[in-house]
Amino acid sequence: MRVKLTILLLSIIATSTTSRAQDAEASVKQFEGKTLILRHPLMSDSQRYDADGKVLKGGKEGSWTVYSGVLVDHVTLTTDKLLLAGRRVFFLFPENKLVLFEFTRLKNSDASLPLSPLLTVEINLGKRIDSAEHVQAIFQRVFALDTATFLKTLPDFWRIYLQEHHFDYEPSQQKEAEYHWRKQAAESIQSVQNAQPTATGDLGNSDTNQPTFHIGKNSNVKAPQAKFTPAPEYSAIAQYENYRGVVIMNIIVGTDGKIDRVRLARPLGMGLDEAAVAAVQTWRFQPSTHNGQPVAVEMNIEAAFNLY
Repeated sequence: MRVKLTILLLSIIATSTTSRAQDAEASVKQFEGKTLILRHPLMSDSQRYDADGKVLKGGKEGSWTVYSGVLVDHVTLTTDKLLLAGRRVFFLFPENKLVLFEFTRLKNSDASLPLSPLLTVEINLGKRIDSAEHVQAIFQRVFALDTATFLKTLPDFWRIYLQEHHFDYEPSQQKEAEYHWRKQAAESIQSVQNAQPTATGDLGNSDTNQPTFHIGKNSNVKAPQAKFTPAPEYSAIAQYENYRGVVIMNIIVGTDGKIDRVRLARPLGMGLDEAAVAAVQTWRFQPSTHNGQPVAVEMNIEAAFNLY
């Protein structure tokens, strides 16, 4: 009786283990056909992580609009690895609208590819995944599977812009409903240069403790004069895709002529916004004045990306 009982218990354990393994296999398949966002997108065609989401193969992180999106074609689960094969998806913002763009090689193009349209993600597990819950936990460490997690991975200028436009990401939805742009931006952006000046300055618009003024008609505020304004670099993938346009940024020029703050007012995507912000942060001005005294001033500026 004791031997039979032992055999029965072992059989139950084996059945339970098999069932959990099957649940894990089925769980990884739910991500096939989804467009996922890497939490640490490297500028590489192959991305390797451990089960905690730590990058195993070194590399520089790139723009989320270029390197984070992967349309998952196939997921393979082995005893010690998760392997994802997929295609690159770019995030674009033409006319302040969100567009997901699958990267494919241009037909009859002699131009060399700046990066591969295909992407592989390898997750070293350390131990076998034994449940659907375990699968979900590992995917959450490598990918941003909800809006809040995704926003935390971004620099301030992107996070603020997407929050203001009510960006929403829910990969459990059908493909066409995974990404939401719940509030379209206004058709035109009102330039703060045309706003009436604040009589005593505005502490609320600045990330510093100094009053911030606006430039307008019939005011005593004189605009800052540009001293050093290098043009931003054109991202290689935007050049390849012949993607062009204008990035509009809202900046605060401090009393020392340096840039105190940069925010996106109208982005483009495809890595151009990071290039624009990086360049603008190096700009220098002869500071604005109010009644002859240097003051911080808020204004909109443009960075044009055109191929000639």
